Amino acid sequence: MSSYKIVLVFDIILLIFGLYACAAAMRMKKTGVPSEILIPKEEQRCLKDAPQFCGKMYLPTVLFGCLSCVYGAFDFINRQALKVPFVEYVGMVCFLGGCYWYVRKLLAVKGEHL
Repeated sequence: MSSYKIVLVFDIILLIFGLYACAAAMRMKKTGVPSEILIPKEEQRCLKDAPQFCGKMYLPTVLFGCLSCVYGAFDFINRQALKVPFVEYVGMVCFLGGCYWYVRKLLAVKGEHL
C-alpha cells in the first residue's frame, strides 16, 4: 500500500473518530457516566464525582471531535482535489495543537477528580 493511500485511510479514521468522540460526549452528558475513551473502566470507580467530570469534559470532547472531523475531511479533500501542500502542513499543525490542548485539559480534569 502506498503512503498516499495510508494517509487517506488515516484521514477517514480521524473523521470516524471525531464522530465517535462527539457521540461519546453527548452520551456522557446525558447519562453522567464517563466514556471509556476518556477514562478506563478501572479508573472510573475511583472518580470522586462522575457527573461533574462529564460536565467538565463535555465541551472539550465535542470540540476535539469536531476538530478531528474537520481535519480528517479537509485533508481528504485536499489530497483528492485541492492538492495545496502548504495547507496540509497548516492543518497538521492546527490538529496537533488541538491534540496537545485536549490531552492537557483531560489530564487536568482527571487530576481534579481522581
